[in-house]
Amino acid sequence: MLDLDSLYSKNANNMKKSVIRELLKLTQQPDIISFAGGLPAPELFPVEELRQAADRVFTGSPKKALQYGTTEGESELKAELIKFEERQGVKLGKDNLLVVSASQQALDMVPKIFMDPGDYCIAGSPTYVGTIQAVQSYQGRVLGVPFSPENDGFDLVELEKRYARALRDGKRVKFVYVIPDFQNPTGICWSLEKRKALLAFAYRHDLLIVEDSPYREIRFLGETLPSIYQLDQQSEDRQIVVNLKTFSKILIPGARVGWIMARPEIIAKFVIAKQAMDLCTNVFAQMWLAEYLKTGKIYDHVKEINANYREKRNFMVEMLEKYMPKRFDLGWTRPEGGLFLWISLPSYIDTEKLLPKALEQKVAYVIGSAFYFDEPEHNAMRLNFSYASREQIEAGVQRLAKVISDEIALHDSGPRGQTSPEGL
Repeated sequence: MLDLDSLYSKNANNMKKSVIRELLKLTQQPDIISFAGGLPAPELFPVEELRQAADRVFTGSPKKALQYGTTEGESELKAELIKFEERQGVKLGKDNLLVVSASQQALDMVPKIFMDPGDYCIAGSPTYVGTIQAVQSYQGRVLGVPFSPENDGFDLVELEKRYARALRDGKRVKFVYVIPDFQNPTGICWSLEKRKALLAFAYRHDLLIVEDSPYREIRFLGETLPSIYQLDQQSEDRQIVVNLKTFSKILIPGARVGWIMARPEIIAKFVIAKQAMDLCTNVFAQMWLAEYLKTGKIYDHVKEINANYREKRNFMVEMLEKYMPKRFDLGWTRPEGGLFLWISLPSYIDTEKLLPKALEQKVAYVIGSAFYFDEPEHNAMRLNFSYASREQIEAGVQRLAKVISDEIALHDSGPRGQTSPEGL
Protein backbone atom coordinates (compact mmCIF):
# COMPACT_ATOMS: atom_id res chain seq x y z
CA MET A 1 0.00 0.00 0.00
CA LEU A 2 1.36 3.40 -0.98
CA ASP A 3 2.26 5.47 2.09
CA LEU A 4 0.57 8.75 1.19
CA ASP A 5 1.43 10.41 4.49
CA SER A 6 5.11 10.26 3.65
CA LEU A 7 4.45 11.88 0.26
CA TYR A 8 2.31 14.83 1.33
CA SER A 9 4.16 18.13 1.60
CA LYS A 10 4.32 20.14 4.83
CA ASN A 11 1.96 22.62 3.22
CA ALA A 12 -0.54 19.86 2.45
CA ASN A 13 -0.36 18.57 6.00
CA ASN A 14 -1.07 22.08 7.30
CA MET A 15 -4.27 22.36 5.27
CA LYS A 16 -7.44 22.18 7.34
CA LYS A 17 -10.99 21.49 6.23
CA SER A 18 -13.34 24.45 6.21
CA VAL A 19 -15.73 24.08 9.13
CA ILE A 20 -18.33 26.02 7.19
CA ARG A 21 -18.01 23.97 4.00
CA GLU A 22 -18.24 20.74 6.00
CA LEU A 23 -21.24 22.00 7.96
CA LEU A 24 -23.03 22.98 4.76
CA LYS A 25 -22.93 19.32 3.72
CA LEU A 26 -24.89 18.46 6.85
CA THR A 27 -27.48 21.14 6.21
CA GLN A 28 -28.52 20.08 2.72
CA GLN A 29 -31.46 18.23 4.23
CA PRO A 30 -34.57 20.20 3.27
CA ASP A 31 -36.02 20.13 6.80
CA ILE A 32 -32.99 21.81 8.41
CA ILE A 33 -33.14 25.60 8.74
CA SER A 34 -29.58 26.74 8.13
CA PHE A 35 -28.12 29.97 9.43
CA ALA A 36 -24.67 28.54 8.70
CA GLY A 37 -23.54 29.56 5.21
CA GLY A 38 -22.80 33.04 3.92
CA LEU A 39 -25.31 32.58 1.13
CA PRO A 40 -26.98 35.47 -0.69
CA ALA A 41 -30.73 35.30 -1.18
CA PRO A 42 -31.20 33.37 -4.47
CA GLU A 43 -34.61 34.89 -5.12
CA LEU A 44 -32.84 38.22 -5.65
CA PHE A 45 -30.48 37.01 -8.38
CA PRO A 46 -31.17 39.16 -11.50
CA VAL A 47 -31.67 36.09 -13.66
CA GLU A 48 -33.32 37.73 -16.68
CA GLU A 49 -30.83 40.61 -16.88
CA LEU A 50 -27.93 38.18 -16.61
CA ARG A 51 -29.46 35.93 -19.29
CA GLN A 52 -29.71 38.91 -21.62
CA ALA A 53 -26.09 39.82 -20.91
CA ALA A 54 -25.03 36.25 -21.70
CA ASP A 55 -26.98 36.37 -24.96
CA ARG A 56 -25.12 39.52 -25.97
CA VAL A 57 -21.78 37.82 -25.33
CA PHE A 58 -22.72 34.80 -27.45
CA THR A 59 -24.11 37.03 -30.18
CA GLY A 60 -21.25 39.51 -30.28
CA SER A 61 -18.03 37.73 -29.27
CA PRO A 62 -18.61 34.00 -28.81
CA LYS A 63 -15.18 32.85 -29.97
CA LYS A 64 -13.36 35.27 -27.69
CA ALA A 65 -15.56 34.32 -24.74
CA LEU A 66 -14.78 30.62 -25.18
CA GLN A 67 -11.01 31.05 -25.59
CA TYR A 68 -8.16 31.49 -23.12
CA GLY A 69 -7.69 35.04 -21.83
CA THR A 70 -5.00 37.13 -20.20
CA THR A 71 -4.05 36.49 -16.59
CA GLU A 72 -4.59 40.15 -15.73
CA GLY A 73 -8.25 40.02 -16.73
CA GLU A 74 -10.45 41.01 -19.65
CA SER A 75 -10.13 44.67 -20.64
CA GLU A 76 -13.91 45.25 -20.82
CA LEU A 77 -14.44 44.03 -17.28
CA LYS A 78 -11.47 45.96 -15.92
CA ALA A 79 -12.81 49.14 -17.53
CA GLU A 80 -16.20 48.59 -15.87
CA LEU A 81 -14.57 47.85 -12.51
CA ILE A 82 -12.60 51.08 -12.70
CA LYS A 83 -15.90 52.96 -13.25
CA PHE A 84 -17.55 51.01 -10.42
CA GLU A 85 -14.79 51.91 -7.97
CA GLU A 86 -14.53 55.50 -9.20
CA ARG A 87 -18.20 55.96 -8.34
CA GLN A 88 -17.24 55.07 -4.76
CA GLY A 89 -14.34 57.49 -4.68
CA VAL A 90 -11.48 55.10 -5.48
CA LYS A 91 -8.94 56.10 -8.15
CA LEU A 92 -7.67 53.15 -10.20
CA GLY A 93 -5.55 52.54 -13.25
CA LYS A 94 -5.59 49.26 -15.14
CA ASP A 95 -2.22 48.36 -13.59
CA ASN A 96 -3.77 48.62 -10.12
CA LEU A 97 -6.29 45.90 -10.89
CA LEU A 98 -6.27 42.12 -11.25
CA VAL A 99 -9.34 39.98 -11.93
CA VAL A 100 -9.36 36.77 -9.87
CA SER A 101 -11.51 33.69 -9.42
CA ALA A 102 -13.45 35.32 -6.56
CA SER A 103 -11.78 36.77 -3.49
CA GLN A 104 -10.97 33.38 -1.95
CA GLN A 105 -8.32 32.92 -4.65
CA ALA A 106 -6.89 36.28 -3.68
CA LEU A 107 -6.89 35.25 -0.02
CA ASP A 108 -4.91 32.14 -0.94
CA MET A 109 -2.39 34.16 -2.94
CA VAL A 110 -1.71 36.68 -0.16
CA PRO A 111 0.16 34.27 2.16
CA LYS A 112 1.66 32.50 -0.85
CA ILE A 113 3.29 35.77 -1.89
CA PHE A 114 4.05 37.41 1.45
CA MET A 115 4.59 34.67 4.05
CA ASP A 116 7.41 32.25 4.68
CA PRO A 117 6.85 29.33 7.08
CA GLY A 118 6.59 30.70 10.61
CA ASP A 119 5.72 34.26 9.55
CA TYR A 120 2.78 36.03 11.16
CA CYS A 121 -0.06 38.22 10.04
CA ILE A 122 -2.22 40.28 12.38
CA ALA A 123 -5.96 39.64 12.25
CA GLY A 124 -9.05 40.11 14.34
CA SER A 125 -9.87 37.60 17.03
CA PRO A 126 -12.20 36.23 15.68
CA THR A 127 -11.68 36.50 11.91
CA TYR A 128 -12.79 34.90 8.64
CA VAL A 129 -12.11 31.17 8.68
CA GLY A 130 -11.10 31.12 4.98
CA THR A 131 -8.21 33.45 5.74
CA ILE A 132 -7.07 31.25 8.61
CA GLN A 133 -7.17 28.27 6.24
CA ALA A 134 -5.10 30.06 3.64
CA VAL A 135 -2.47 31.21 6.13
CA GLN A 136 -2.20 27.75 7.68
CA SER A 137 -1.79 26.10 4.29
CA TYR A 138 1.46 28.07 3.77
CA GLN A 139 2.68 27.36 7.32
CA GLY A 140 1.96 30.90 8.44
CA ARG A 141 0.49 31.96 11.77
CA VAL A 142 -2.05 34.52 12.95
CA LEU A 143 -1.46 37.04 15.71
CA GLY A 144 -4.98 37.61 16.99
CA VAL A 145 -6.11 41.03 18.24
CA PRO A 146 -9.43 41.41 20.11
CA PHE A 147 -12.03 43.97 19.15
CA SER A 148 -12.91 46.86 21.41
CA PRO A 149 -16.00 46.69 23.67
CA GLU A 150 -17.57 49.33 21.41
CA ASN A 151 -17.36 46.91 18.44
CA ASP A 152 -15.83 49.64 16.27
CA GLY A 153 -12.56 47.93 15.32
CA PHE A 154 -9.46 46.58 17.01
CA ASP A 155 -8.67 47.27 20.64
CA LEU A 156 -5.78 49.58 19.72
CA VAL A 157 -4.04 49.23 23.09
CA GLU A 158 -3.97 45.45 22.63
CA LEU A 159 -2.80 45.86 19.02
CA GLU A 160 0.25 47.87 20.13
CA LYS A 161 1.00 45.56 23.09
CA ARG A 162 0.70 42.33 21.12
CA TYR A 163 2.70 43.65 18.18
CA ALA A 164 5.50 44.89 20.47
CA ARG A 165 5.55 41.55 22.29
CA ALA A 166 5.71 39.68 18.98
CA LEU A 167 8.74 41.73 17.91
CA ARG A 168 10.45 41.12 21.27
CA ASP A 169 9.87 37.40 20.81
CA GLY A 170 11.52 37.50 17.40
CA LYS A 171 8.33 36.96 15.41
CA ARG A 172 8.20 38.36 11.90
CA VAL A 173 4.89 40.08 11.12
CA LYS A 174 4.23 40.69 7.42
CA PHE A 175 0.77 42.27 7.17
CA VAL A 176 -2.48 43.17 8.91
CA TYR A 177 -5.64 41.47 7.64
CA VAL A 178 -8.94 43.26 8.29
CA ILE A 179 -12.58 43.26 7.16
CA PRO A 180 -13.58 46.81 8.14
CA ASP A 181 -17.07 46.72 6.66
CA PHE A 182 -19.40 44.25 8.42
CA GLN A 183 -16.73 41.87 9.56
CA ASN A 184 -17.06 38.13 9.13
CA PRO A 185 -18.03 36.62 11.57
CA THR A 186 -19.14 39.38 13.95
CA GLY A 187 -20.86 41.78 11.55
CA ILE A 188 -19.21 44.82 13.17
CA CYS A 189 -18.17 47.91 11.19
CA TRP A 190 -14.97 49.81 11.91
CA SER A 191 -15.34 53.50 12.81
CA LEU A 192 -13.58 56.15 10.75
CA GLU A 193 -11.27 56.85 13.69
CA LYS A 194 -10.21 53.21 13.95
CA ARG A 195 -9.60 52.99 10.19
CA LYS A 196 -7.34 56.03 10.34
CA ALA A 197 -5.58 54.70 13.43
CA LEU A 198 -4.86 51.36 11.77
CA LEU A 199 -3.45 53.12 8.72
CA ALA A 200 -1.22 55.23 10.96
CA PHE A 201 -0.09 52.07 12.77
CA ALA A 202 0.84 50.45 9.45
CA TYR A 203 2.69 53.61 8.36
CA ARG A 204 4.72 53.64 11.59
CA HIS A 205 5.70 50.00 11.39
CA ASP A 206 6.04 49.61 7.60
CA LEU A 207 3.34 46.96 7.43
CA LEU A 208 1.05 46.03 4.59
CA ILE A 209 -2.72 46.11 5.15
CA VAL A 210 -4.85 43.49 3.41
CA GLU A 211 -8.38 44.91 3.37
CA ASP A 212 -11.02 42.30 2.58
CA SER A 213 -14.19 44.00 1.32
CA PRO A 214 -16.72 41.38 0.16
CA TYR A 215 -19.63 43.10 1.94
CA ARG A 216 -18.64 46.75 1.57
CA GLU A 217 -21.57 47.69 -0.71
CA ILE A 218 -24.07 45.80 1.45
CA ARG A 219 -24.77 48.65 3.86
CA PHE A 220 -28.41 49.03 4.85
CA LEU A 221 -28.06 51.25 7.94
CA GLY A 222 -25.83 54.18 8.82
CA GLU A 223 -23.36 56.18 6.77
CA THR A 224 -20.88 54.77 4.24
CA LEU A 225 -17.30 55.25 5.44
CA PRO A 226 -14.19 55.43 3.26
CA SER A 227 -12.28 52.20 2.86
CA ILE A 228 -8.74 52.03 4.23
CA TYR A 229 -7.60 51.85 0.60
CA GLN A 230 -9.32 55.20 0.03
CA LEU A 231 -7.91 56.70 3.22
CA ASP A 232 -4.40 55.81 2.08
CA GLN A 233 -5.06 57.54 -1.26
CA GLN A 234 -6.46 60.58 0.55
CA SER A 235 -3.56 60.91 3.01
CA GLU A 236 0.05 59.95 2.26
CA ASP A 237 -0.77 57.64 -0.67
CA ARG A 238 1.94 55.16 0.30
CA GLN A 239 0.00 52.42 -1.50
CA ILE A 240 0.42 49.98 1.38
CA VAL A 241 -3.16 48.64 1.15
CA VAL A 242 -4.22 45.60 -0.86
CA ASN A 243 -8.01 45.60 -1.29
CA LEU A 244 -9.94 42.43 -2.14
CA LYS A 245 -13.43 42.54 -3.69
CA THR A 246 -15.88 40.04 -5.15
CA PHE A 247 -19.20 39.76 -6.99
CA SER A 248 -20.18 36.81 -4.80
CA LYS A 249 -22.09 38.84 -2.20
CA ILE A 250 -23.25 41.87 -4.22
CA LEU A 251 -24.41 40.00 -7.33
CA ILE A 252 -24.00 36.21 -7.69
CA PRO A 253 -21.50 33.76 -6.16
CA GLY A 254 -21.76 31.27 -9.03
CA ALA A 255 -19.74 33.42 -11.43
CA ARG A 256 -16.67 33.08 -9.16
CA VAL A 257 -15.24 36.45 -10.17
CA GLY A 258 -13.52 38.98 -7.93
CA TRP A 259 -10.78 41.60 -8.15
CA ILE A 260 -7.69 42.84 -6.34
CA MET A 261 -6.72 46.51 -6.07
CA ALA A 262 -3.09 47.32 -5.20
CA ARG A 263 0.03 49.12 -6.36
CA PRO A 264 1.34 47.87 -9.73
CA GLU A 265 4.38 46.04 -8.28
CA ILE A 266 2.15 44.00 -6.00
CA ILE A 267 -0.33 43.29 -8.80
CA ALA A 268 2.57 42.00 -10.92
CA LYS A 269 3.44 39.47 -8.19
CA PHE A 270 -0.18 38.38 -7.95
CA VAL A 271 -0.24 37.86 -11.71
CA ILE A 272 2.75 35.49 -11.50
CA ALA A 273 1.13 33.56 -8.66
CA LYS A 274 -2.16 33.31 -10.54
CA GLN A 275 -0.46 32.02 -13.69
CA ALA A 276 0.65 28.97 -11.72
CA MET A 277 -2.86 28.44 -10.37
CA ASP A 278 -5.35 28.76 -13.21
CA LEU A 279 -3.74 30.81 -16.02
CA CYS A 280 -6.75 33.12 -16.18
CA THR A 281 -10.16 33.69 -14.65
CA ASN A 282 -13.13 32.28 -16.59
CA VAL A 283 -13.22 34.43 -19.74
CA PHE A 284 -16.91 33.96 -20.45
CA ALA A 285 -17.83 34.92 -16.89
CA GLN A 286 -15.73 38.08 -17.16
CA MET A 287 -17.29 39.15 -20.46
CA TRP A 288 -20.74 38.22 -19.17
CA LEU A 289 -20.39 40.36 -16.04
CA ALA A 290 -18.89 43.22 -18.08
CA GLU A 291 -22.00 43.21 -20.28
CA TYR A 292 -24.20 43.29 -17.20
CA LEU A 293 -22.20 46.14 -15.62
CA LYS A 294 -22.49 48.22 -18.78
CA THR A 295 -26.25 48.42 -18.20
CA GLY A 296 -25.77 50.14 -14.83
CA LYS A 297 -28.32 47.78 -13.27
CA ILE A 298 -25.84 46.66 -10.62
CA TYR A 299 -26.64 49.80 -8.60
CA ASP A 300 -30.37 49.12 -8.50
CA HIS A 301 -29.64 45.49 -7.66
CA VAL A 302 -27.46 46.49 -4.70
CA LYS A 303 -30.26 48.77 -3.46
CA GLU A 304 -32.68 45.85 -3.71
CA ILE A 305 -30.54 43.42 -1.75
CA ASN A 306 -29.82 46.07 0.87
CA ALA A 307 -33.52 46.66 1.40
CA ASN A 308 -34.17 42.92 1.61
CA TYR A 309 -31.28 42.22 3.99
CA ARG A 310 -32.19 45.19 6.20
CA GLU A 311 -35.66 43.70 6.64
CA LYS A 312 -34.29 40.22 7.35
CA ARG A 313 -31.65 41.52 9.75
CA ASN A 314 -34.23 43.56 11.64
CA PHE A 315 -36.58 40.58 11.76
CA MET A 316 -33.88 38.23 13.06
CA VAL A 317 -32.97 40.71 15.81
CA GLU A 318 -36.68 41.03 16.66
CA MET A 319 -36.99 37.25 16.90
CA LEU A 320 -33.86 36.98 19.05
CA GLU A 321 -35.31 39.56 21.41
CA LYS A 322 -38.61 37.67 21.46
CA TYR A 323 -37.38 34.11 22.00
CA MET A 324 -33.88 34.14 23.51
CA PRO A 325 -33.42 33.95 27.29
CA LYS A 326 -33.14 37.41 28.87
CA ARG A 327 -29.70 37.35 30.49
CA PHE A 328 -26.79 39.75 31.02
CA ASP A 329 -24.37 37.14 29.63
CA LEU A 330 -26.27 36.48 26.39
CA GLY A 331 -26.27 39.02 23.57
CA TRP A 332 -25.69 39.64 19.90
CA THR A 333 -24.30 42.22 17.52
CA ARG A 334 -26.58 44.50 15.50
CA PRO A 335 -24.82 44.91 12.17
CA GLU A 336 -25.39 47.88 9.87
CA GLY A 337 -24.73 45.72 6.81
CA GLY A 338 -23.32 42.45 5.57
CA LEU A 339 -24.78 39.00 6.04
CA PHE A 340 -24.04 37.95 9.62
CA LEU A 341 -24.55 38.61 13.28
CA TRP A 342 -22.64 37.14 16.22
CA ILE A 343 -24.20 35.69 19.36
CA SER A 344 -22.28 35.41 22.64
CA LEU A 345 -23.62 32.91 25.17
CA PRO A 346 -22.86 32.20 28.84
CA SER A 347 -19.22 31.13 29.22
CA TYR A 348 -20.10 27.55 30.21
CA ILE A 349 -21.86 26.82 26.90
CA ASP A 350 -19.63 25.27 24.24
CA THR A 351 -21.34 25.87 20.90
CA GLU A 352 -19.43 23.01 19.26
CA LYS A 353 -20.88 20.57 21.79
CA LEU A 354 -24.25 22.29 21.46
CA LEU A 355 -24.37 21.90 17.67
CA PRO A 356 -25.56 18.25 17.58
CA LYS A 357 -28.48 19.22 19.81
CA ALA A 358 -29.32 22.10 17.47
CA LEU A 359 -29.17 19.79 14.46
CA GLU A 360 -31.57 17.43 16.26
CA GLN A 361 -33.95 20.38 16.42
CA LYS A 362 -33.33 20.98 12.68
CA VAL A 363 -31.44 24.27 12.95
CA ALA A 364 -27.79 24.97 12.11
CA TYR A 365 -25.22 27.69 12.82
CA VAL A 366 -21.43 28.04 12.63
CA ILE A 367 -19.49 27.47 15.83
CA GLY A 368 -17.59 30.52 17.04
CA SER A 369 -14.34 28.70 17.77
CA ALA A 370 -13.86 28.07 14.02
CA PHE A 371 -12.98 31.75 13.58
CA TYR A 372 -9.94 31.73 15.87
CA PHE A 373 -6.38 30.72 15.02
CA ASP A 374 -5.52 30.07 18.67
CA GLU A 375 -7.03 30.74 22.10
CA PRO A 376 -10.56 30.29 20.74
CA GLU A 377 -13.68 31.34 22.56
CA HIS A 378 -16.16 28.48 22.63
CA ASN A 379 -19.33 30.26 23.73
CA ALA A 380 -20.23 32.05 20.50
CA MET A 381 -21.92 31.34 17.17
CA ARG A 382 -22.36 33.06 13.81
CA LEU A 383 -25.81 33.38 12.26
CA ASN A 384 -26.55 34.30 8.65
CA PHE A 385 -29.73 36.29 8.00
CA SER A 386 -29.60 36.80 4.22
CA TYR A 387 -30.56 33.32 2.99
CA ALA A 388 -33.52 32.15 5.08
CA SER A 389 -37.08 33.39 4.62
CA ARG A 390 -38.87 35.32 7.36
CA GLU A 391 -40.82 32.19 8.27
CA GLN A 392 -37.60 30.17 8.50
CA ILE A 393 -35.91 32.90 10.54
CA GLU A 394 -38.68 32.86 13.14
CA ALA A 395 -38.86 29.06 13.31
CA GLY A 396 -35.08 28.69 13.34
CA VAL A 397 -34.52 31.26 16.08
CA GLN A 398 -37.30 29.70 18.14
CA ARG A 399 -35.65 26.25 17.83
CA LEU A 400 -32.23 27.67 18.62
CA ALA A 401 -33.55 29.54 21.65
CA LYS A 402 -35.06 26.33 23.00
CA VAL A 403 -31.75 24.48 22.65
CA ILE A 404 -29.92 27.30 24.45
CA SER A 405 -32.57 27.62 27.15
CA ASP A 406 -32.43 23.87 27.79
CA GLU A 407 -28.64 24.05 28.11
CA ILE A 408 -28.87 26.92 30.59
CA ALA A 409 -31.49 25.04 32.62
CA LEU A 410 -29.31 21.94 32.62
CA HIS A 411 -26.37 23.96 33.93
CA ASP A 412 -28.47 25.72 36.56
CA SER A 413 -29.77 22.40 37.87
CA GLY A 414 -26.37 21.80 39.47
CA PRO A 415 -23.32 19.52 39.03
CA ARG A 416 -23.92 16.55 36.78
CA GLY A 417 -22.17 13.28 36.15
CA GLN A 418 -19.99 13.46 39.29
CA THR A 419 -19.24 10.30 41.22
CA SER A 420 -20.04 10.56 44.93
CA PRO A 421 -17.24 9.84 47.43
CA GLU A 422 -19.17 6.79 48.68
CA GLY A 423 -19.03 5.30 45.20
CA LEU A 424 -15.25 5.43 44.98
